[in-house]
Amino acid sequence: MKKSSASGGIREEHRQVAKQLKKRAPADLDDRIHELHNEAFSKIDCLECAQCCRTTGPLWLDKDVERVAKKLRLKPADFEMRYLRTDEEGDLVLKQVPFAFLGQDNRCSIYD
Repeated sequence: MKKSSASGGIREEHRQVAKQLKKRAPADLDDRIHELHNEAFSKIDCLECAQCCRTTGPLWLDKDVERVAKKLRLKPADFEMRYLRTDEEGDLVLKQVPFAFLGQDNRCSIYD
């Protein structure tokens, strides 16, 4: 299947931005990433495919574990034991993907 020139142009633009970001001072990096994030998600409806949630998972910070465990009425240690593991780099990640809380309708049952 041939990619549309618009899609290819966006990908090339993102490659160029990534190259520029490697050269920029870190002070600008966070702002630029937020701009790109907002631009991408203004064009994407996550509920249409949920591929990110089906194939990958986030890194979990202690505050994430605490917040989600509270929502599920679990102790943080119990939540970790049931759903998370420590990867090779020492980060907390999901034991399995897709995440247990991703529904058939592509919605996450953790969030309203």
